[in-house]
Amino acid sequence: MVLKRGRKGELGIEVLPLIELALGEPPDGQTSALLRDRHPETIAAISRALRESLDNISRLQGHQTQYAFEAVTVALGAIRLIKTEDVGLYYFDDAQGKLLPPDFRIVLRDGSVLLVEVKTVAPGMEGKVKVRADDMVAAQAYARMTGGRLLYAHFWARPKLWTLVDPSRFEKAGAQRRLSISSAMKGNEMALLGDATLAGRWPLTISVLFDPEQEQPATGPDAQEGERQVAVTGLELTIEGQVITDPVEQKLAWFLAQYAGWVPEEATHTDGDGRIVRLDYNLAPDGDEEAFAAYTRQGFAFFGALSSLYTRRFLMSTTTENGDITALRREPSPALMTQLVPNDYWDQGQERVLRLWRFRLQPS
Repeated sequence: MVLKRGRKGELGIEVLPLIELALGEPPDGQTSALLRDRHPETIAAISRALRESLDNISRLQGHQTQYAFEAVTVALGAIRLIKTEDVGLYYFDDAQGKLLPPDFRIVLRDGSVLLVEVKTVAPGMEGKVKVRADDMVAAQAYARMTGGRLLYAHFWARPKLWTLVDPSRFEKAGAQRRLSISSAMKGNEMALLGDATLAGRWPLTISVLFDPEQEQPATGPDAQEGERQVAVTGLELTIEGQVITDPVEQKLAWFLAQYAGWVPEEATHTDGDGRIVRLDYNLAPDGDEEAFAAYTRQGFAFFGALSSLYTRRFLMSTTTENGDITALRREPSPALMTQLVPNDYWDQGQERVLRLWRFRLQPS
């Protein structure tokens, strides 16, 4: 079973609810002009609001994080439904206090319902995550009234990690509730969405192969002294020097090479005449000597959580190298992560060249 998009939406229809926000209601006792005659006024109001949002970087980043969470959840492929919850008007009985809709409603495979509020934790703010106690109470009340369980999803931008925690993981601090990254990691329930952490051996190497017989001095008006023309004959993926030939392993290796965040080290190989035959990009986990000693003792190093890998893919497609936002969202690839790492991947055991470890983390 693969998730499919329920509706694509149509701009001409989706823009209609904005008219009420743009124009507001006419004063009592006054007759308003026909809506079709207020087109310029509507456009001007929407344009001002759009300009304000486009100039508000924190607002853009917040919405981008929400879309990233949606894309990750769809890509992990372990749910039946995800829907934006905090859109549109609603009316409620306030006898028991305020209600506050979280960002998303999620239905798991077993039919249980999650109401998820998504937040970004900027670099350097890991120790300052806070939620107003009144807002948490209102969100919990909304979850109870609509038959769901409230959870908070945080994207910790510096380590590029997702956590999903119950409100009980927050500490009381007067009128606020605070969450540390250590408490979030201990209480992380991302496994509910199908998340897991992958680990493997190193180096993972991308090799560009050349034909030395076709190498020759560069010619032409723009040629520089010492430049050479070379002929690329192919690409090769290896792990610990073993060539990866299985299509499933190759596809996964390419994904890991691009999004695991491992550090590449370039190495050029030449023949006896000094002609280039191969250019290697050896990827290995980042770390000092002590970290590598630990990797060696345990026999593997971490590529990262599936959610982190997909988020890197998402961010690379929606931001520039400098971090400027080019889009808020990209259409997610349903169940991509389960397709890359199928559950029967380990059935071949020692036959796999790309040997992996998979860890499913549960809250303490």
